[in-house]
Amino acid sequence: SVLGFGRCHRSERPERASPPATLPDPVAERGLRELVAVRQVGGTMAPITAEQFTVTLENMARAWEDLPEDTRLPKDEEKSFFDDCKQTCLEIIQRWHSGESSHQDREELAAEYKNSPEGAEQLRKDLYSIREDPFVAAADLNLRLVKYTAVPRD
Repeated sequence: SVLGFGRCHRSERPERASPPATLPDPVAERGLRELVAVRQVGGTMAPITAEQFTVTLENMARAWEDLPEDTRLPKDEEKSFFDDCKQTCLEIIQRWHSGESSHQDREELAAEYKNSPEGAEQLRKDLYSIREDPFVAAADLNLRLVKYTAVPRD
């Protein structure tokens, strides 16, 4: 596995709050309908959220933590998830589709992203749109701190 996922444990998250039964005003209702209609082209759900991607990065960090520090990647090769994520996006999607992922939203994420290079490209674009989220940035930094601990290669 490119990511080095081990046996990941489901992240503890509080249950999602239910949406309100009615929207507060007709303007908000129209805006929500337009937003949903734009993303539902092809019958898909909304793109991955910052919260969902943070869980993915946390799962990846836990998998790397399961490896001895000297067998992880060298510290001098450290990079952000976003520096070169095309192949990693495809592997993430494959894990969602196969059920190998422990992500609690893996089924809805698999429904959103096709198990194909086109699906990986859509995921990459969606992830770039949330990369500045503070929780995503913190999870990316944590992944780097865990993943890159080995001595430089000769």
